[in-house]
Amino acid sequence: MRVMVTGGTGFVGGHVTNALLEAGHQPRLLVRDPSKLARLCEMFGIEPGSVEAIEGDMLDEASVLGALDGCEACVHSAAFTSLTPEEMPKALDVNAPGSRIVLDAALAQGCDPVISVSSMSVIFPPSGDRLSAHDPVHTGGSPYLASKADAELHARALQDQGAPIVTLYPAGVTGPLDLGINVTEGIFAQTLATEYLLTAESGGNLYVDVRDLAIAITAMLVPGLGPRRYMAGGVFLTWDEFADVVDEVTGLVHTRVRSTRAELEQQIEPDAVEIMLGIVPPDDDALHRDTGIVWRPVTETLRDTVTWMLRHGRLDAQWAPALA
Repeated sequence: MRVMVTGGTGFVGGHVTNALLEAGHQPRLLVRDPSKLARLCEMFGIEPGSVEAIEGDMLDEASVLGALDGCEACVHSAAFTSLTPEEMPKALDVNAPGSRIVLDAALAQGCDPVISVSSMSVIFPPSGDRLSAHDPVHTGGSPYLASKADAELHARALQDQGAPIVTLYPAGVTGPLDLGINVTEGIFAQTLATEYLLTAESGGNLYVDVRDLAIAITAMLVPGLGPRRYMAGGVFLTWDEFADVVDEVTGLVHTRVRSTRAELEQQIEPDAVEIMLGIVPPDDDALHRDTGIVWRPVTETLRDTVTWMLRHGRLDAQWAPALA
């Protein structure tokens, strides 16, 4: 199957591209910077000639249509994210408008399925004791959250009309192999570079390995099944469980510091604090059933992530003596 991929040189999209090739598909990437494709192929050990690429931008309908020409399916994984406060408003100008263009164009081209990589944040807070793909969309919040929610509302409106859009709601995506520094890795770079780890009275951590996520996305490329939604939360860890895993993987015994909501809100964005303290386990049952994916142990994910960070100078060896 020829599959058009947006965000194909990004973190999720890069792993999707690799998984598509391993599954025998023909990925065609919409790329803004062709030089990144060469670096991606080198990083994954991909033969450059095996990946088609169209130079363009998801905000340019003409280039999106050109990339979709002859494609049978589409994976939309592109999104603007940033940990830099002054850059965050850009998400409003990119994510929802780009998603509308890509989804509408893919459907017009006759792609089936059209996979839209959304975010757990758009359905937070949960309606029950597990995060569900069928929870309502919550609008507003930070520019990134608001932009992803707007994009999700458009996707759901199309699904309500019967469009073969498959929506996926990942939680904290992490793992090795990234041309840049993804959001979770950026957080790890700060969290792990200290002798202390915070714990809190509620909530916890939710991580999905990017390699598993890419395999699951590839397994969804089955036409004729109509609109679907899947939670892809991954592995839930309480604060103490996360600290145990970090100690085991890094070889350091961290001092655990219990923090109140008020203390956290003095250091972290309110939206992030809400998620940190309100996160619950995910209902990934449908995803496991329909794709056959089984999440790998979180210790493996964190070990591979930290090893990657050490290798590329994103974490000093003193903070992970067991892996240095």
